[in-house]
Amino acid sequence: MANDTKNFKVSEFACKHCGENKIDQQVIDMCQKIRDALGVPVHVNSGYRCPAHNTKVGGVKSSRHVLGMAADLSSSLSAVDMFNTVKKLQAAGELPELGYCILYRKKNFIHVDISKRASGRLWEERP
Repeated sequence: MANDTKNFKVSEFACKHCGENKIDQQVIDMCQKIRDALGVPVHVNSGYRCPAHNTKVGGVKSSRHVLGMAADLSSSLSAVDMFNTVKKLQAAGELPELGYCILYRKKNFIHVDISKRASGRLWEERP
């Protein structure tokens, strides 16, 4: 069972559809590190998603959200600022659990997950 951190409650990562929550503690801890570095509140747009909710929101079948291994985050800062902060933390060795990070420019949020990609790709930017 996952535990709250200084700024995040486990409940923030629950499925918005059914309330089920299978979020991995590493995701919550990683989000806390990101929040600490940003110095501003961070909103969890999406954490764990049940398969039905994932389908409803257009998530890919292999979504890490369905596995409890991902979170979509936004804040009062731009998504670009958040993305660059995550890059700096990872380069400094402070996010060893980070497997993948996507910047969604137009939607102004980032996706972070703890699942390494077979391609080895860590960063992605989308319009």
